[in-house]
Amino acid sequence: MMRRILVGMVVVLLVTTSANAQFAVIDPANLAQAILIVQRTQRHLEELRAQYRTIVRMSQGLGRMDQYRIPASALTRHDAGRWTYGRQWISALNSGDATGAAYFATTTPLAAPNVPGRLPAAARRAFERQYATVEITDSVAMMGGHQVGLMRGYYGALQSAVDALERDVLNSGSSYHEMTAILDKVAAGELLGRRQDMATNQLLSHALEQLLARSKRQRDTEASTLNMQLVTWRDGEAANRAFRAGTGHALATWRQP
Repeated sequence: MMRRILVGMVVVLLVTTSANAQFAVIDPANLAQAILIVQRTQRHLEELRAQYRTIVRMSQGLGRMDQYRIPASALTRHDAGRWTYGRQWISALNSGDATGAAYFATTTPLAAPNVPGRLPAAARRAFERQYATVEITDSVAMMGGHQVGLMRGYYGALQSAVDALERDVLNSGSSYHEMTAILDKVAAGELLGRRQDMATNQLLSHALEQLLARSKRQRDTEASTLNMQLVTWRDGEAANRAFRAGTGHALATWRQP
């Protein structure tokens, strides 16, 4: 309807002439241009109405926000009081063990590597690598347990920040849902997510270290087994001949006392 009114007004203005004119003069080009202007104006008006409806829809809340409130999950901790001999390291798994004192208090001590100087070079290298496996295992287990204890302590601070963000998100006050406030809450959520990722990566890295230490131990065991088998294949025949010769000589030279 508005379109028809605007077009009619344009036509009336174009055909109106002065009192002395005998015939109306209509310029087709100007008429077409005026119609295009009216059409563009109408489309722009429709776009503005659509944008207004979108803004109104976005400004409406979700209603009851309390339905999205969920309780925090409790972090489990070891009950060190139940155990007698492993209590020190179990307690350290709850609070941390930076020096490794609690870990070494519950493990079999490793003697100092006083390797005799008369050992051949090959035997010395084999001993040193076996000793290194135990040292690596101790270091990985000690730091892994310490990191687990730190993460249990870090959980409280992280959970407090998540609870504060939840309260701001679910708050029904209008100031909490303005554009700047919403962007701040989105940024805070991303920051908390990155903190959680960092903590997760720490635990995953220690789990990987445990697997690597176990893999080295298994590899060393298999390598030792293969080396013994290779030595058997290489020197077995000569050893058998020497054994038979020695046994035969002993039997041949044996005399009744």
